[in-house]
Amino acid sequence: MANMKNLINLFFDLVKIDSPSGKEEAMSIYLQKWLKKNLFNYKIDKVGNLYATNNKSGVPLLICAHMDTVQPGENIKPVIKKGVIKSDGKTILGADNKAALATIMAAVEENGDRNLELLFTVKEETGGGVEHLPFEWIKSKHALVFDSSKPLGGIVMRSPFIYNFDVQFKGKSTHASTPEMGINAFTPAFQALSSLPVGTLDNEETTINIGLIKGGTGINTVPDSIHIQGEVRSYDKILFETHLKTIKKTVKKYAKKYKTDATFTLNGYCAGYSHTKNTAFIKQIDAMYKNIGLKTMFYKYSGISDTNVLMEHGIETVNLTDGTKYSHTTNEEIAINDLIKLGEIVKKCIAEL
Repeated sequence: MANMKNLINLFFDLVKIDSPSGKEEAMSIYLQKWLKKNLFNYKIDKVGNLYATNNKSGVPLLICAHMDTVQPGENIKPVIKKGVIKSDGKTILGADNKAALATIMAAVEENGDRNLELLFTVKEETGGGVEHLPFEWIKSKHALVFDSSKPLGGIVMRSPFIYNFDVQFKGKSTHASTPEMGINAFTPAFQALSSLPVGTLDNEETTINIGLIKGGTGINTVPDSIHIQGEVRSYDKILFETHLKTIKKTVKKYAKKYKTDATFTLNGYCAGYSHTKNTAFIKQIDAMYKNIGLKTMFYKYSGISDTNVLMEHGIETVNLTDGTKYSHTTNEEIAINDLIKLGEIVKKCIAEL
């Protein structure tokens, strides 16, 4: 792997570049300069995703990492304490996903002969990034993402389907002293909410959450509008679709019973995916881990990443763990040894997969 000091310095340089979601311009410019230096041709799509290829011969491999971070992710000051890289405690560290960025850059510099496609995305943390990529740019059939905050040696085997739902009950307002003159939108909303299962369901295959409830204008006014927002996540597509239908049916049932209007809309769809251990790509990754002395861990439960979108577009993409800890918090950290080891993993992937 590249000189340890050089890799740490590169990582420090990256995390010091402010790039919260939607403000990735400075990071993109830095990467464009690096791509030119390393003889990659690149394109930028309409939302800022940065695609590059070195046009080498052979079967291409796509490696993807996101440029953005969550907040508080500006004016980051990385420090080293007892062999661990942290922020000064006022911000996140940005190891998600800049540990991957740094090790990808270092590994590419050491192995410039492989036919590679690189994809550096925007707005991975918020949505609205890789979804807009012109996927005809990509020639690779296989891709790697390093975006899972778990110990090194892990393979994310599944990610859930997700849909946000938006419900609005519409009644008729009136003064609280004459409720018979109005239609209380809260009543059907309350009945519907009481009927819906929430939390972890289906033997941990599904979660349903009601996150926002808004309505009413005053304690002496019958509310004419109640707005409910939530989400459904499931690793099983059939269960996923069944729960969405049940929620919609429940909303319509109580709207009809209490003579209110109701709307049910969906947004923020994310396609889920599942891998199996017997696919050739997974077997190759498992063997690669073993060759560098790591025991492969197969993770059945995870969040979402750019992997979901790449898989949806027919690119067999595997999300590998990155060795970071406490992502999305001001306690975020990565051990220097893990950063170096992640670099070895990326380099091995480029050479062997």
